Amino acid sequence: MIPAALRLAIAQLPDPAFRSVLLRGLAITLVVFVLLSVGLFYGIGQLPTTGTGWLDSLIAVVSSVGLFLLKLLLFPLVLTAAIGLFLDDVAEAVERKHYAAEPPGKPLHTAAALLQSLRFLLTVLAINLLLLPVYLVLLFFPPFKLALFFVVNGYLVSREYFELVASRYLPRAEMERLRRLHRGNLWLAGMLIVLLLTIPLVNLVVPIVATAFMVHIFKRLPRGPEMPAMPRTGA
Repeated sequence: MIPAALRLAIAQLPDPAFRSVLLRGLAITLVVFVLLSVGLFYGIGQLPTTGTGWLDSLIAVVSSVGLFLLKLLLFPLVLTAAIGLFLDDVAEAVERKHYAAEPPGKPLHTAAALLQSLRFLLTVLAINLLLLPVYLVLLFFPPFKLALFFVVNGYLVSREYFELVASRYLPRAEMERLRRLHRGNLWLAGMLIVLLLTIPLVNLVVPIVATAFMVHIFKRLPRGPEMPAMPRTGA
């Protein structure tokens, strides 16, 4: 189920709806970074000088390098949040192509999508910051550090994308029951998404692929005795 779902998601990347989401996400990210750069550049310009030429030059260089590294770190996070505003468009494109015979999902409002995207990013950042001391200790044991990173973030990512997709079709109580019923498969799917996020350039389209991937997984999950499985009309 998981390999087939991922294959279908990647195969749909040329879809015009997917490209539109990526371009809109990049446009918003560009605007955010222009504003951020102007603000930070102005802030650096307001730093007091020491009166010592070489020290002031050093401070300027360190500030500029720090600014560049900060923007490099924030770029994928901001892009992920920006694309998160339009992930319903991705889900709808998957429905049109693979599940046209089924009732479409109910899209989130823009405000709700923004709040959900920001909540996810803040949760991931907060938990990884809390685990930072553990990561530092595990620097001496690289395989365990890598395993912890994938396990923790795989869980967070799987939960976020599953809830994003499942909330289009199910009330929260049924969505939670289904997530608990298939937590193992969903966790594995989340770790695959995290793996894709570690690949430079590929990580730019991961939110789109992950959403399509999770739609296919959701459509194929057995619903258990109390909830009949949705018909499988997709490829």
